[in-house]
Amino acid sequence: MIIFKTLLASVRLFIFVIALIIAYPLFLLSINTFIKYNIKTGFKFRKDFLTFINPVLGIRNKIEGIPPVQPAIYVSNHRGILDFFVTLKYLNTYILSKEEVRHIPILGKASEYTGIFFVKREDKNSRKATRKAIKDIIESGENVLIFVEGTTNVEKLTADFKIGTFEVAANNGIPVVPVAEEYKYKEDLWKDKSTWQQWVSSVGKCFTDVKLAFGPVLQSDDPQYLLNESKRWIDNKLLEMQKDWSKAFD
Repeated sequence: MIIFKTLLASVRLFIFVIALIIAYPLFLLSINTFIKYNIKTGFKFRKDFLTFINPVLGIRNKIEGIPPVQPAIYVSNHRGILDFFVTLKYLNTYILSKEEVRHIPILGKASEYTGIFFVKREDKNSRKATRKAIKDIIESGENVLIFVEGTTNVEKLTADFKIGTFEVAANNGIPVVPVAEEYKYKEDLWKDKSTWQQWVSSVGKCFTDVKLAFGPVLQSDDPQYLLNESKRWIDNKLLEMQKDWSKAFD
């Protein structure tokens, strides 16, 4: 069984890399010759690429709710290695990522063009700059997506949320939209595995089933209220998703 999973995961990784190697230069060619680049162009490229590649990776998802029209900070729980593939297929949004991603060949540069901004998590100056960047992005009319647990979490309910995001929202009158994401099988939850091991666990089976739900628009000048309400909504939605569907916690 492990041989089959490793083989399937390897084939899918190969297709993913080849697709990116082909699609990204074509994207660069188009924005340098036919189309004037702006971030919406980058979002469209990202969405089109994920629409193609997700079925290839075996990702099957059900979506609930509709993202609001107005610019907002989306706050999501974080489960596994495929969270970005699922969420960014439906959201035109900037997203925080680790600084290390910037240095990955092709993927790093492609990330910059499609709305990823990089954070040095241990750098206090970087965290301050990140808060300003979030404010500036919202004021420009775009969205921001943040996984507010700070890392992946494999428990039934969410881990503690970082309050910094909610302080930015409260201090600047920015709406917050909670997002819940849940997988059907335990092997899709990422804990104590290398990136490759988790890729095999998640992509090495025929299908990966995941549910994604967008919550209500929350707005307040109290950051603790925004944090509490976001956490409450996501936790309740996770329990609802787990009931009679997810086998991850059996």
